[in-house]
Amino acid sequence: MTTPKVKPILCALEVQLTLLEEIRVAQTTDPQLEQIREETLVGKVPGFIIHEDGTIRFHNRVCVPVVDALKKKMLDKGHNTPYSIHPRGISCIRTYSRHSNGVT
Repeated sequence: MTTPKVKPILCALEVQLTLLEEIRVAQTTDPQLEQIREETLVGKVPGFIIHEDGTIRFHNRVCVPVVDALKKKMLDKGHNTPYSIHPRGISCIRTYSRHSNGVT
């Protein structure tokens, strides 16, 4: 029995942060959010929490710092997905407008 020849291949793996991780990292560079983080730790700002993933949230909504590249990435991701998601996460409706000539 002969073994087939195996050709070597070169593979590369690139690790990228998720959008939520990028927001968490960007929160640490925003002076206003850093002040909110400090005040949240001592219970001075009602409504704000430090979530278990490390993000600062207001009434369980992620606080996004003012970073143009990050905001553009969020908008692109929202506009380029075939789903439309309700802000409270209770409704997920398939958007057919891009896939079926605007007929829903």
